[in-house]
Amino acid sequence: MPCWPPTSARATLPAGSPWSALPAARSPGEIDPKIVDVGRRYFDMNEPNLHVTVADGRYWMATQAGQYDVILVDAYRQPYIPFYLTTREFFESAKAHLNPGGVLAINAGRTPTDNRLVDALSGTLNAVFKNVFVLDSNRRFTNSVIYATSSSTSVDQFIARAGAETNPKLQPIAAEALQTGGVRQVRPNGIVFTDDLAPVERLIDDIILSYIRSSG
Repeated sequence: MPCWPPTSARATLPAGSPWSALPAARSPGEIDPKIVDVGRRYFDMNEPNLHVTVADGRYWMATQAGQYDVILVDAYRQPYIPFYLTTREFFESAKAHLNPGGVLAINAGRTPTDNRLVDALSGTLNAVFKNVFVLDSNRRFTNSVIYATSSSTSVDQFIARAGAETNPKLQPIAAEALQTGGVRQVRPNGIVFTDDLAPVERLIDDIILSYIRSSG
């Protein structure tokens, strides 16, 4: 799980994440030490501003996390997400570790026609955060990134902020995402996963089966 501390520059991301190209300080959490070893050996995860913690994401959040500008949840064991990283209680914990104006972002899988996982996560996030936005990947992938913040903002402000990116490595990524991603604000939809009931595995199983049936 990645996270970015204050703009002065600290962040927390998952080890080996493509977000590691960002210049800010990062504090990734990774549950598998072998992944960390691979990242250091083959992906140059040795920068002085990268501080990796080997721990379960939710335990780390509850016991060791600091305050961040960005927290990114990208914790798949394809195609599943640990259920306890999808609940209102977890998002409340993450919110408590965000600085004013901070953003929680979640990478969520889907099929070209089935957004039920995205809907479940965005609905749950709406129970915790003031504003929730979804940006779809382009046609090469089938996933969406869900952004949640307690700040007052709008789709127009979201687009303007992304379009103002000055990092030359990120500019083309931001431009393509805005052009093809269909960024939109999503509202509460009646779905709220909790620690007592978060049937994310059953939901993903059904998404997979529906995709297989429709492809047959």
